[in-house]
Amino acid sequence: MAELSDASLLVRSFMRAYRYTVSSWQPARLTKPLAECNVGLVTTAAFHLPTQPGFELKLAGDPSFRVIPTEVDLATLRVGHVSPSFDHTGIERDPNLALPTSRFRELASEGAIGRLNGRAWSFCGSIAKPGALISHTAPEAARQARADGVDVALLTPV
Repeated sequence: MAELSDASLLVRSFMRAYRYTVSSWQPARLTKPLAECNVGLVTTAAFHLPTQPGFELKLAGDPSFRVIPTEVDLATLRVGHVSPSFDHTGIERDPNLALPTSRFRELASEGAIGRLNGRAWSFCGSIAKPGALISHTAPEAARQARADGVDVALLTPV
């Protein structure tokens, strides 16, 4: 695992000066077995389809999200996440590292989960000013997940 000392001086300075917010959320408990659950996927790799607009690469970060159909050929996705501390090599070789649709389809076929939801949500990581994310875009993605009947979601942060 990378250590803060591995980062550049600019990144270390930013991380030390950043005013983090403490959240008081509580994780939800499953009300049925995982083998019966509709599983949603959420990534912060800023994946987007070639037909979708890319993420805004601004200093504060882009709080928007893109809906990704989980049947998509992952090789067609574009990676929009940028950070001087992020190495794209792994997810360029295997996008399942950040959006494990193939693995979850396997889990569904094995009966370990009920099914993989038909759409996933892709956010941009490194959002330095998360106000809009917290108040608008994350709640909208959550509304969509509830409308789809998602029982549990896996977040793959990058």
